Amino acid sequence: MKISSRADYATKAMLELSINPDHPVTLSYLSRLQNISISYLEQIFAQLRKHELVKSVRGPGGGYVLNRAMADITVGDVVKAIDNISALSQGEPSDKTHSLWNQLSTLVYQHLDTISLADIHHAAENVRGVHQAA
Repeated sequence: MKISSRADYATKAMLELSINPDHPVTLSYLSRLQNISISYLEQIFAQLRKHELVKSVRGPGGGYVLNRAMADITVGDVVKAIDNISALSQGEPSDKTHSLWNQLSTLVYQHLDTISLADIHHAAENVRGVHQAA
């Protein structure tokens, strides 16, 4: 199982939006931050919007904000939205390892569904606290 680069960029963008959840973030800012094209981000954000993870804010000072609280958005939500994962049954059913990889992928996605954006923020704060105390 491999997380796509699109899902990686999307997760990083979602974390950036969650830093200041009430302040819209522009795609041009994210493009500079992640060193990727705006058109690539537009494709990613189209999927995030479609799955109702983000919403756009129009006008001056506009951009994107989270559509739900960061505690209610998991890494699994982001990865599944970007990689269009609904069923894991890929490959030949007669393949002896097919069932094993399907089960393993299911476990990984279930675990990603337990990690919210808020969890990542709390973990980062704990790491910062340890570094500042040292």
